Amino acid sequence: MGGISVELSNFAEEILDEILEILWTKLEEGGQESVPRTDIVVGQGPVDEEAVAILADKGFLSITDDLVQLTDTGFEEARRTIRRHRLSERLFYDIFDVAAEEMEEVACRFEHIMIKPGLEEKICALLGHPRLCPHGRPIPVGDCCHRAETQIDQKVVPMSDLRQDEAGVIAYVSTGDSDKLKKLMAMGILPGEPVTLQRRYPSFVFTVGRSRFAVDQGMAEAIYVRRSDPVSS
Repeated sequence: MGGISVELSNFAEEILDEILEILWTKLEEGGQESVPRTDIVVGQGPVDEEAVAILADKGFLSITDDLVQLTDTGFEEARRTIRRHRLSERLFYDIFDVAAEEMEEVACRFEHIMIKPGLEEKICALLGHPRLCPHGRPIPVGDCCHRAETQIDQKVVPMSDLRQDEAGVIAYVSTGDSDKLKKLMAMGILPGEPVTLQRRYPSFVFTVGRSRFAVDQGMAEAIYVRRSDPVSS
């Protein structure tokens, strides 16, 4: 009985999130000022009036003459929902090699069931704080993205900028090449792992834990490291 109620709860949450995503896409990215109630259709429809009423009761929607808008609170909730969804797409596309035609459904289920605030930030860091989903649509920026930008100015640099024998901790991997990202992950290049650059020429030789690797300039530039001791200019 308990399991059934959990499944129903998850399903209901999926419907609510789907409606927020529809509204965000039409209002924020489509430039509409409001959305006709009849256009808020999840899947094959019809309009889920109960779900719309729940979102209105939560203070996420305002409805006037069957035209729906997001409130400020609803706008922020929709922004976070879109961010989770597009990060999920990025994760399954880049890391798990899920085919494009299957990615939407898989990412949708992962987004609703698995992604919690802490996990969302870890995934964002793992992916190098991506700005676009695999379809080329913008991923709303999170707090972790702002922190990463600040840290870049202070002490996070590409591994190719480290001096010989300099140590640090891997902050994230940033590359638009999914094959390169998979290769680095297979090597254990993950955020939080300690790293020491042992040699810069003819290739970049470094250690992560007890493992030792050699990569070319391009790979070294994709690995961002938080320096243990910032270098003074």
